[in-house]
Amino acid sequence: QAQLIEKERLERELQVAAEIQLSILPDELPQVAAFDFGARILPARQVGGDFYDVFQVTEDRIGVLIGDVADKGVPSALFMARAHALIMAAADTGMPAGDVMRLVNRHITRLQKSTQFVTVLYGILDLKTNEFNYARAGHEPPLILNPDGSVERIQHSSGMALGLWEAIALDVRTITLPPGSTLLLFTDGLTDCRDPKGEPFGLERIKQTLGKLPNINAQQVCDQLLDTLRNYENGSKQDDDVTLVAIHVVRP
Repeated sequence: QAQLIEKERLERELQVAAEIQLSILPDELPQVAAFDFGARILPARQVGGDFYDVFQVTEDRIGVLIGDVADKGVPSALFMARAHALIMAAADTGMPAGDVMRLVNRHITRLQKSTQFVTVLYGILDLKTNEFNYARAGHEPPLILNPDGSVERIQHSSGMALGLWEAIALDVRTITLPPGSTLLLFTDGLTDCRDPKGEPFGLERIKQTLGKLPNINAQQVCDQLLDTLRNYENGSKQDDDVTLVAIHVVRP
């Protein structure tokens, strides 16, 4: 009886933790004239280490964030909450994406007393120029879906996750999003999910699926990618959180 009571108490606490974690994520995404945004998150457990955000930095600039803590369960959920709070506080100052990442990394390495770390991609979208300036800290490089259905992986250099070392190397770059294109940010749970035979979904399947989704809005892209992934999994166990964020440039 005592074990059952303790089990129920732990389950209630996990449920509360899951609700708190969901409350950290945005209730709705910004609505602007020339762009639309989409996002989905599929935790592997009740609580997890993935996070995202899309938010107004200034009238003409939108911040776009995705991150993945290198752990699972409650420890990663706690670290995720800290990392998200630090990034949002730094981003609110309006400083460039690379400076945000360096400042957050200094805070995390100074405060950190464990071996946890987090991969992050944070970028600032200029609504006037269609430029997306981003800093990538060990995260998956983004994909761009062109209006003709072709899919490219954005050129990238090596980058380090936040929380490992105080001196950090980042992949910082600026890309221009053409009208009708969609930029996809994702966590490695998307590539690593497996079918019942143990075959991972992989980058090529992501690109093939994405290539069939031109000329639809960003939320539809995220929804259809996740539907394809779930069909591929076909009931097999999900080992890692999956998170998607998309930016679609509306044709004039």
